[in-house]
Amino acid sequence: MRAAVSEPSVFASSSSPESVSASSHSASGYARVDAEPVPRRAGGLDRPAAVRSALHAAAIAAVLCLLPLGLIVAIPMAGYFGVRLYRRRSVAPALPPGAGFKLGALSGLFGFLIFTALKVVNTVAIGAQSELRDAIIEAVRRAQARNPDPQARQMLEYFTSPHGMVVFVILAAVISCVAFVLLSGLGGAISAALLRRKGPQG
Repeated sequence: MRAAVSEPSVFASSSSPESVSASSHSASGYARVDAEPVPRRAGGLDRPAAVRSALHAAAIAAVLCLLPLGLIVAIPMAGYFGVRLYRRRSVAPALPPGAGFKLGALSGLFGFLIFTALKVVNTVAIGAQSELRDAIIEAVRRAQARNPDPQARQMLEYFTSPHGMVVFVILAAVISCVAFVLLSGLGGAISAALLRRKGPQG
């Protein structure tokens, strides 16, 4: 009888509050480790996958921009393909249009930088600096011909000077960068919307 009474006490000691609390702490510790997401996300995007996808799509778009009339098609397609490539690289759910716009805008920014670098290298390689200067002067002359205001014509004449040409190139670059970012962002938003409508299998 004494032995039968002592056995439950042994089992009871093994399930003491200290052991229960220790096991609960260890279990919660494992739960915290398992629940922690492995990829670090910024703005709802998997950053490494987003950057790689944007760079690849931008490189393709920049090369297409060198073709005749390539700018019209290639700029929005940079964002479109950027989202498509991202969906293949990331296990994240389908992107909302807002995140698609951000990814497309990043593709457009990269595309503008790559396209500008290619144009500069091409211009210097073939020695077309004089042709660029002549193109700027011709654009200024056409703008003056369309503007009847003498004061506006005098202001436009500034862009035919060496300093004015530098300002003209900078303004053209800023406008082109904004166009790349906005149009590529629009392409990314459209691509994300189409993928969400198509479902997870797309």
